[in-house]
Amino acid sequence: MNQKGFTLIELIAVIVIIGAIGAIAAPKFMGLTDDAANKAAGQAVAEGKARLTNQYAIKLMNPEANPNDLSGIIASVGTDAGEYRLEFVVAGSEVKITAVGNQERSVSGRAEGRWKIL
Repeated sequence: MNQKGFTLIELIAVIVIIGAIGAIAAPKFMGLTDDAANKAAGQAVAEGKARLTNQYAIKLMNPEANPNDLSGIIASVGTDAGEYRLEFVVAGSEVKITAVGNQERSVSGRAEGRWKIL
C-alpha cells in the first residue's frame, strides 16, 4: 500500500523550526511601532523648525521688529502639527522644540530638537 502524507515526526520538526524562527524574529519587530512613532515625532520637530525659520525671516523683513525677540515668532507658529503637539521653550537665542503625540487620537511618540538664531 502506497500512502502519501507527512509523518508525525516531520510535522513536529516543521513546528519546531517555525517556532525557532518566530523566537528569533519577534523581538526585532516588537519595538518597531515605538521607533516609528518617535521618528514621526522627529518629523513634527522638523516642521516646527521650518515654521520658526519662516516666521523669523518674515520678522527680519520688518525693519521695526526686534529680531532677537522670539516670543512673537513662537506665538505665530502655532502648536498643532497634525497628530503631534509642538511645545516651544525659549532660552536666549535658542528654542527647544518638543513634539508629543496627541493622546486623544491614540498617537504616541516624542522627540526633541533645538532651533537657534545664527
